[in-house]
Amino acid sequence: MKHSLSSFFPTSSQLKKALLVDSKEARVIVFSMPAGSEIPAHTSPARVLLYCAKGSGKFLKGEEWIEVEEGDLVPCEPLEPHGMKADKDMVVMAVIAPAP
Repeated sequence: MKHSLSSFFPTSSQLKKALLVDSKEARVIVFSMPAGSEIPAHTSPARVLLYCAKGSGKFLKGEEWIEVEEGDLVPCEPLEPHGMKADKDMVVMAVIAPAP
């Protein structure tokens, strides 16, 4: 199956997410984040890779907010707090491996 991340670009003021892959090896979630939206800090028992596919904003890694733009990848270790804030409309792909 093929997915186009550009089809997830925000079209409303509502944050949306889609589960693209869900297996024991990995989980892939795409977030459609309108400007000003936020995913609060949380943790996962697995490694999380946050990829900014479109737009710009900030990723939380531990206690540090990192400015990101299209094409940036931020890896988070297991149990490391992570979150996201959209400065502009943003599409984020989160890869969680192995799936919790």
